[in-house]
Amino acid sequence: RSGAGPAPPAVAAMAGRLLLVLRGPGRALGPGRALPAAPGPCLRRGCGELAALRAMGFSQEQARRLQALQPRLGPEHREAAAAQLLLLGLSAEAALALLERSPALLRLPTERLRERAEELRRLGLDGGR
Repeated sequence: RSGAGPAPPAVAAMAGRLLLVLRGPGRALGPGRALPAAPGPCLRRGCGELAALRAMGFSQEQARRLQALQPRLGPEHREAAAAQLLLLGLSAEAALALLERSPALLRLPTERLRERAEELRRLGLDGGR
């Protein structure tokens, strides 16, 4: 968002949640600042990923559908791909639909996906445009 002024509060809040997912719980942000640690351990397989996807704005059903994509990949791939699409301004439903149509996006290295998203933003894609 270059030159467009400050981000709306809802966008800023979503960006904060996405940073938490991308950086991981308890990672330092700088001197004297750290992200909160995740809640206690979960005894069910995959519930941490579901919680992370729900924190990004996906419904329980959407999070389960996303979790079922490319099950052999680690959850960090799905979370990173979803985060980049949400940062582009896509809704949770649109991001999920895109990942369901093009599951190969989940196999891209996180850095490569981030570079592609930055290029789309540079070209003017944001907020559903």
